[in-house]
Amino acid sequence: MDKNSDELSAAMEDCRKLMGSLSSIVLATSGHDSQPLASYAPVYVDENNCLYVYVSSLAKHTALLRKTGLASAMFIEDESASSDLFARKRLSMDCSVEVIPRDTQNWVQIMNAMEERLGETLASLRGLLDFDLFRLQPKEGRLILGFGQAYRVSGENLSRIDFLRGGSGHKTK
Repeated sequence: MDKNSDELSAAMEDCRKLMGSLSSIVLATSGHDSQPLASYAPVYVDENNCLYVYVSSLAKHTALLRKTGLASAMFIEDESASSDLFARKRLSMDCSVEVIPRDTQNWVQIMNAMEERLGETLASLRGLLDFDLFRLQPKEGRLILGFGQAYRVSGENLSRIDFLRGGSGHKTK
């Protein structure tokens, strides 16, 4: 392997670790009026890197998820774990969204896995009929691992990673 291949392999491993170490995402949606809305949700990530959130139908972002079928999701390193707030590790992804119908085996399997991962609160919420289970399927994303460590992740199941290059670079005075 060459240096670039080694770096990309290490970055992909860091991406997997970031997704696996966190139990919530920052969730961004927008409506027909293009007004953005940021929120967060506990998350379960399956073996295909699909994200699952179980959210109240009373929440504004739930209506936007249903209406647009689109969202942005971000995993971000805890501030206390970061050596520099300007370089926090993070993965933001553009996602398509679909509702998982409650009366399906898929719903039961995902909810069981979510409960195992996220704990007792989910067990008490799972019977509430005003909550919906959504699958967020990442299409592509941006992985930032620090200064000068920016990557594009893409492909089926986020299986491809490339260096992120763009514009004329950073400018300094």
